[in-house]
Amino acid sequence: MKKYVKKITTNPLFLGSAIMMIGLNGISVLNYIYHLILGRLLGPTNYGELAALISLVGLLGIIPSSLNLVVVKYVSSAKDEKEVNNLTDWLRSWLLKISIIFFLTIVLASPAISSFLHIDNIIYIVLISLSLVFSLHALFNRAILQGFLKFKQMIFSIFIENITKLVTSILLVYIGFSVGGAMVAFLIATIVGWYQTNSYLKYRKNYNSVPPKNIKPIIQFIIPVFIQSISMTSLYSTDVILVKHFFSSFDAGIYAAVATLGKIIFFATGPISTVMFPLVSQRQSKGQNHSNIFIMSFLATGIIAVGVLIGYWFVPQFAIGLLYGKLYLTGTNLLFLYGVFITLFTLSVLLVNYGLSLGKTRIVLFALGAAIAQPILILFFHHSLQEIIVVSLLVTALLLVCLFIYSTYGRAIRSRNKIDLSNSAGF
Repeated sequence: MKKYVKKITTNPLFLGSAIMMIGLNGISVLNYIYHLILGRLLGPTNYGELAALISLVGLLGIIPSSLNLVVVKYVSSAKDEKEVNNLTDWLRSWLLKISIIFFLTIVLASPAISSFLHIDNIIYIVLISLSLVFSLHALFNRAILQGFLKFKQMIFSIFIENITKLVTSILLVYIGFSVGGAMVAFLIATIVGWYQTNSYLKYRKNYNSVPPKNIKPIIQFIIPVFIQSISMTSLYSTDVILVKHFFSSFDAGIYAAVATLGKIIFFATGPISTVMFPLVSQRQSKGQNHSNIFIMSFLATGIIAVGVLIGYWFVPQFAIGLLYGKLYLTGTNLLFLYGVFITLFTLSVLLVNYGLSLGKTRIVLFALGAAIAQPILILFFHHSLQEIIVVSLLVTALLLVCLFIYSTYGRAIRSRNKIDLSNSAGF
């Protein structure tokens, strides 16, 4: 028994997940405190506006931040540190150019974006675009740390950024700057996060920025990772943005509160997928078994998700009332349903990331199909907030089924092909 326990506790998945679980869940608590306090300070109307802006940040950051999984994969499977630094310095130089172009594009598009979201102050969009410049570089640095399995440094940098956002936001909103104060705090926090991650990687600047010898496989991997990033981010952000477009600001605030609570499932289990990706990639590159890591990850994710769902089923009114206050209690009947949607979404993310960590890039096409279907269906079915959640739930349920079928069927095909090749060799 002692040997079995020791084997589990010394497993890199367990150790890495423990660090990430404790760290990221602590950070998630900070984020939820942020949302809960601002939800009370701003009220449903202004909070709905803030939630839509935060969702917009996630969507706008997809294109450059899709490099992150590429960095994690190639850093974790690289032969030596010099190879890693040649790659990351080369990518960093391109990321700087992309982020500047991205900033200018968002600024030019800000009138159209603010009009679609019914946001009067265009400065909010400009602040978002500026914060993305620093946020993307911080994300890039964290991807390098993740690839090296340096989870402590990665976690600490996220903690510093989020505590800065929390304290600064509360201060600026409390003294009367409302949503604008929250957006300024967001910018300050991203600058702090970038500075902190950059301090961990300063020693890497001694290497010359030399393009990798074989860029083709990297480019081939960037495309599906981009599709994965835009698809998965869209699936849990588009609904919040479209609710802000189709419904009143008050309803958008109620929906944002429900969505924030529902996403506890995703953020609580996110560390498992974060740790799984580099471990699976590393083991595959060494020809070692990796299926047990995925099975353990899937089971752990499912157990945590079910535990949260039980709470949402039995005490939804208590959860919303305690955390957001009486003004948000009209969302009580939506919480469990939204939690089911996020559970299916979280399991889908895990399956897609597992496929990508093995280099099975076609799996992202299922996620893309789901991401396209969700907003199209919401355009036709948005008579109530509950109807929007049902649409998202059905889309992610179908996505999860397709991913399971593809993974099982693909594994059977590969096994049969190996057998056929062995038989052919015998002749």
